Amino acid sequence: MLALSTIGFSLLFPHVSVAAAPWIFLSSALLLGVPHGACDPWIPGWVLNRPSRLLFLITFFIAYLALSGLYLILWRTFPFPSTIFFLLLTAWHWGSADASLEFHPGIRWLLFSISRGSLVMLAPFAFHFPEAWQVVQLMAPGTLDWLRPDSHNHHLFFLIAVFLSLLLQAFSRPYRGAWIETLVLLLLFYFTPPLLSVGIYFIAFHAWRHLLRLGSLRDQLSSADLSTPWIKAVSKLLLLSCPLTLATLIFLPWIPSLVRAMPANQNWVGPYLILLAVLTLPHAILVGWIDKKSPFISS
Repeated sequence: MLALSTIGFSLLFPHVSVAAAPWIFLSSALLLGVPHGACDPWIPGWVLNRPSRLLFLITFFIAYLALSGLYLILWRTFPFPSTIFFLLLTAWHWGSADASLEFHPGIRWLLFSISRGSLVMLAPFAFHFPEAWQVVQLMAPGTLDWLRPDSHNHHLFFLIAVFLSLLLQAFSRPYRGAWIETLVLLLLFYFTPPLLSVGIYFIAFHAWRHLLRLGSLRDQLSSADLSTPWIKAVSKLLLLSCPLTLATLIFLPWIPSLVRAMPANQNWVGPYLILLAVLTLPHAILVGWIDKKSPFISS
């Protein structure tokens, strides 16, 4: 419903939606986006059905922060390759998360993972290449300034790539609901600016579903349960995530000084994307471990 409402709002008020897009994307810092990853330290205990002891939590934090810090150092030295790696990693992470709602790990799960992740990453470039490229440059300022964002070749390339991703989804033979959702996503990416469409997907699709998955792990819930236990489970998770969410956002003002060549007048979207990127790496590895240990099918 949120995706359809966003499409309608963008059609009725296109200029407002463009102006609001960065702020809606930044709202994910508090609205499900960052909080859904702030539960990571407790996930191994929930999956293994045993409490997370203090020594494990300390070790977990050290490993998590070390991996994120290493990625940030690489970003400072190689901003554009690090940005491309982030987009590829996010495509896989988001795609495989959606695939886990449809299939158990296997060939169909793999095909749908690649298809959905490719669609989410490629569609903004296919439909709004200049604006999407500006977002890339927020993460890697000053790189590839020679690239002409108005070139029709780029649109054609990404349109073909989106078509191939849909073809790959057909090979995965998903259920009808997945096709309806794909259609909604295509409309969302076509009619709304990149930051708005990706922000809505991040909040309403990816982060929300991840919290539901954690609810099923933590409170042993299933799709047969009524909505009330699920709402209580997600509320508890959001409350649990508050301290780490706030601690994570403390690092946001430091990102511009840690990343080379970021202009002084940079808005908060670039630093926030980089913060998400360095946290996505350990988070995606953890979710991959969950997929192996505890597959999740919503239906």
